[in-house]
Amino acid sequence: MPLTLTLPTLVVAFADWTAVSRRALDPASAGARRAEYVAKPLTMVALIAAALAIAHAHAAPGVPGPNRATAYLVVATVAALVLSAVGDVFLMLPEDSPSADRNFVFGLAAFLLAHLAYIAAFVRLHTHGGYAISLFLTGLVLAGAVFATVGLRIRGAAGQEDPALAVPVLAYVTVISLMVVAAWWTGDLRIIPGALLFAASDAMIGWTRFVRRDWELDVPIIVTYHLAQILLVLGLVRR
Repeated sequence: MPLTLTLPTLVVAFADWTAVSRRALDPASAGARRAEYVAKPLTMVALIAAALAIAHAHAAPGVPGPNRATAYLVVATVAALVLSAVGDVFLMLPEDSPSADRNFVFGLAAFLLAHLAYIAAFVRLHTHGGYAISLFLTGLVLAGAVFATVGLRIRGAAGQEDPALAVPVLAYVTVISLMVVAAWWTGDLRIIPGALLFAASDAMIGWTRFVRRDWELDVPIIVTYHLAQILLVLGLVRR
């Protein structure tokens, strides 16, 4: 049932992937840009609706306790999705507009808050027992390695482009690294890959925004992002 409820999200997401692909092939395409402006926010609206529907279905009295959605997790998840939708709107605006840097910072701030909401949910779900430390350390080593290589490279490139962006980008890279660590701590096989895909998507955004512009990354960025959000919803609102 949860997968069925995410099908409308996947349909709209596919429309967005198609629009992004068309724009990557032809950056001057006004039609592709307009389609993206509609499909990208609509994907998150559909996912928010799916999250609420899944949570409602798993809050029924007949659902076993361990599988029942909790109000805390639902609120944290919906908050993260709403903030992500706000970030989507700012980050999909043209990079050559006069307000491009401001839009980027606003989008970065929205996604930073979204990651904090996800961290709050993941910490509530952290595992106990012998595997807890192993999972936490695995996430810490993995996130630390990516932070020290890709993350700091992006932060350095951002600082060279505009010194005012160095601190916001460093803060964002730090928070998403903590999100990955917290995801591993849950031990959940939906949340962990969801967080890893989210980090991969953000790393590609940072790389193509500050290190080297690569239109070929536009489609992988949006596909990994949407799949990440869907996996996180399935892991958080359906226990």
